[in-house]
Amino acid sequence: MKRVFTILLTAFSAWTAASPQMTLRDCLVYAREHAHDNRISRLETDKGRANRGMALSDVMPYVQLSMNGNMSFGRNIDPETNTYDHRQTLSSGFGLSMSLPVFDGLVRINNIKAAGMEVKRLENAAKAREDEISLAVIRAFFNVSYCKAMVAQMEENLKRDLSTLYATERGVDTGTKSQAEVADIKALVASDEYELTNQKNLLRKAYLQLRGEMGMQPDDSPLDLSDAGASPTAVTTTDSAAFIHPEILEASFAEKESLYNLRAAKGAFSPTISFNAGISTSYFKLMGSDVRTPAFSKQWHDNMGQYLGVSFSLPVFTGLSTINRLKKARIELRQSRERLEQTRLRIERLSAEAALDYTSASEEWQSAARRMEAERIAFNATNRRYELGDASAIDLYTASAKLSVARANLEGKRIQVAINRLILDYYNGIPFIN
Repeated sequence: MKRVFTILLTAFSAWTAASPQMTLRDCLVYAREHAHDNRISRLETDKGRANRGMALSDVMPYVQLSMNGNMSFGRNIDPETNTYDHRQTLSSGFGLSMSLPVFDGLVRINNIKAAGMEVKRLENAAKAREDEISLAVIRAFFNVSYCKAMVAQMEENLKRDLSTLYATERGVDTGTKSQAEVADIKALVASDEYELTNQKNLLRKAYLQLRGEMGMQPDDSPLDLSDAGASPTAVTTTDSAAFIHPEILEASFAEKESLYNLRAAKGAFSPTISFNAGISTSYFKLMGSDVRTPAFSKQWHDNMGQYLGVSFSLPVFTGLSTINRLKKARIELRQSRERLEQTRLRIERLSAEAALDYTSASEEWQSAARRMEAERIAFNATNRRYELGDASAIDLYTASAKLSVARANLEGKRIQVAINRLILDYYNGIPFIN
């Protein structure tokens, strides 16, 4: 039994070690496929492709097969003699017609082009939405990393202060420390326990937020995450001039879509010409008559008719709907051009802010590192003075609090540099998911 237990334990340990950790890229890939906003955006793109297919079908021939049947009672026309009689007649008709648009002021052609621009616009809108979700996942991922670091820091502080409390209580026994100092250290330990509980709850909330951004089921249980590849590094150098932001492309295609819609609205004032063709036949049978009715195949051949035709229509008055549609298309074109310019300026501003934020965060990270080192030295000196009796517990508490703030600030700046580096790379043409 012991041997079986050992084998099972070894197998479980091997499986645990072999189970891959989720890196930042893994989280981004998962979110791209499972986040509901991304799924909805892809469905919108599919709907745009369906609209393009409908526009393409408008230039194709329209073919219709028709069939009818009826039975005549009472006084009616004899289909054989073309005279009135009182006999019952069973008749049916079959027809195949075709209509082909020849000219309509290029309305259908411009509708096809507008539908093509709509598909490209929706594709770039989906890409922009994917990037927004990726950025949200990045922030949530690093928020988990920050909370984990804070939990580790609080655990370290608690372990250190418990050791100090034990040494202080031993000092009371030897007469070098007082009960007041023990009470102060116990308060410090209680503060550490409170902060540790608070940081653990924040970590659970961070896991819940990350799962939500990725499209996972809501759960605050830990994820096996790896910080590999998520540390601050140098900004990747690329030809940023060749990169066009998806939102700018979306606005650009929206402008072209509005332009084709305007041309289609203008074409509605043109005449419409279409070519028509068809064949038809009929079959009849006299009910209760001694006259022999010809076979169906003979009547199909004898009664066959064909036609060719060209139709021409010119809109004269449509209740001003065509004029108002043209006015609306012109307004939408001006709106799309304003949105394109607005989007271009906003993306340029965000790109400049990304460069500034990265530079500022890098400088602040270096300053935070120097501050943390200074606070660490100051705390070690205060702790040593407390052990020798030259500093009070209040001095130790103050030094500990300042060191904790400095460490938290350093971790926050490190994460901020990593996030800003990814954002700046993105505006330089490096996608979030390579």
